[in-house]
Amino acid sequence: MKAESVSPEELQLWLAGYVLGDLSPEEADRLEAVLKLRPELQQELQALQQTLERAYGVEEKQPPPALRASLLQAYTEPAPKPLSTTIQGSPRWRGLAALAAGLIVALGLGNLYLWRRLQLAQTQGIPGEVLTYELQPTAENLAGSVKLEVDPQRLQGRLVAQGLPPLPEGRVYALWVVLEPEAPFTTDRAGAVLVAAFPVDETGNRQQELRLPPVFESTEWVRAVAITEEDGSRPQEHQGSPLWISG
Repeated sequence: MKAESVSPEELQLWLAGYVLGDLSPEEADRLEAVLKLRPELQQELQALQQTLERAYGVEEKQPPPALRASLLQAYTEPAPKPLSTTIQGSPRWRGLAALAAGLIVALGLGNLYLWRRLQLAQTQGIPGEVLTYELQPTAENLAGSVKLEVDPQRLQGRLVAQGLPPLPEGRVYALWVVLEPEAPFTTDRAGAVLVAAFPVDETGNRQQELRLPPVFESTEWVRAVAITEEDGSRPQEHQGSPLWISG
């Protein structure tokens, strides 16, 4: 890779993403290659990281081992101070992300692309965090429990249903995400998006890995998660009422 083949905007995006712990594996590899060709960027990266740490007293952890090892190998003279990334699982992460924009501007790294990265980091939730939606029955005589685990960064989910009443042939349960009225997504007449339709076994149990719709990237749009009973040939018609729903 030639260093000049990377645009200034893209490079600044990677630098900010590294400090915020928000780089994909591909972006981390490309940043590593650029840093080998442009060692002066190492100081810029360290200055941004150290300023954030001094200002907000953020706890530290080491970056991914492969990236850290490559960086250290690339700068053996003089030996660099090991870089660290922000622990985004800290309760202070959201405040840090909101205030980091001002520091980035002060260091000369601010632009529209970095600001957009910070906005996404705030709305997407803490990277690596798994959100759990516990669905409760809507009727006292309704048995069973449903849980949806959501990884908003990867848009992956895991459905765990236990003890649901068995359904007649041709009928399925449908998992919906109900959106806030102002959400910028296309929904059905009930304001919902179909996530998956699924049967249950003879014990009423079901475990299933799911690919989630983009609405889960920004959980502020999620009003509730619900389960209905639908026609197996056309569950998207959303004829049933919620049987289990999250609070």
